[in-house]
Amino acid sequence: MTLQTPPADHLAGPTDTAQANARALDALANQARITVPSLLRALVASGATFYGPEWRRQWRSLCLTQPPAFISCEDFEWMDADERDEAVAQWLHPAAQGGQRFLPFAQNGAGDAYCLTLDGDAPADAPAAVSLVPHDGDEATVLHASFNALAAALLLQALADLSHQLDDYTEEEAVHIARLDVARVTAWMPPGDNVQALRALAAQAPQRHTVQDAPRARPREVLALVSPSQHDEALARWQPPSAEPLERFGVIPRWEVRAADTMPTTGRESASQASPFTPVPASAPTWQALAADPATRRQALRAYQAAYQVDLLAAKAAVDAYCASL
Repeated sequence: MTLQTPPADHLAGPTDTAQANARALDALANQARITVPSLLRALVASGATFYGPEWRRQWRSLCLTQPPAFISCEDFEWMDADERDEAVAQWLHPAAQGGQRFLPFAQNGAGDAYCLTLDGDAPADAPAAVSLVPHDGDEATVLHASFNALAAALLLQALADLSHQLDDYTEEEAVHIARLDVARVTAWMPPGDNVQALRALAAQAPQRHTVQDAPRARPREVLALVSPSQHDEALARWQPPSAEPLERFGVIPRWEVRAADTMPTTGRESASQASPFTPVPASAPTWQALAADPATRRQALRAYQAAYQVDLLAAKAAVDAYCASL
């Protein structure tokens, strides 16, 4: 089976739903002061991130003909406009995150959010990294330096392991879906942005490889379109030379976001109507007050992180030093 080209409907004018989804993303991005990457906006505006009302009933046939972007990638699900608004309103806004700015656009099966992320003092047009923010934790992970880098890495990983699709599809169908996914996503990528390399890798013959997910994990056999060495070489070649290992940074968990009046308006308003994020009320307990009580020591760490935008280790050192001085 050869590499497929995107169906005509994918390249046609966007539907009203897709346009509304794109406008909602733009409005939320304006509030967060984050510029939406051109590839992400093109995918949203084209309808490639929309599952549609028939998804529950026809998901299998849709995956074989008009799949949403990254459908071949394991544990990745697009957020719709309501889900993005809810994530921001509940916890991913600067008032709750010490000025850190987030624009959620997808989630994994656990509910952790893929977000464009900028520091509080970064300009709106600064390149935004992609981080994975846990729904039930206080430490996020920077995955890639940009959305385009995430897109290439997701597709490359999908080509390196198709096994997770074999519960629902035949091997031939799994290969077809991966190739169609690459074709649909790369149709919106800038011409020089790994497009030809991804398409060439997707066009390779299916192969089987033995992989080991961790040093002590049991080896397993996977169906793939690229070998482990091809995957590693391509990923290293596409990453910036100065790319650092995955970085982690502290976030304020949802359950510690206190007052409802710190919540921003939703992204449904136009950019001219959107209200700025409301600052945390001055009456909120200081980190020093929280640190003085052993029962609220954990909250003191979060408050210190929010006040000074530092990681958890730095906050712990400061809080411990303050407590020792009492």
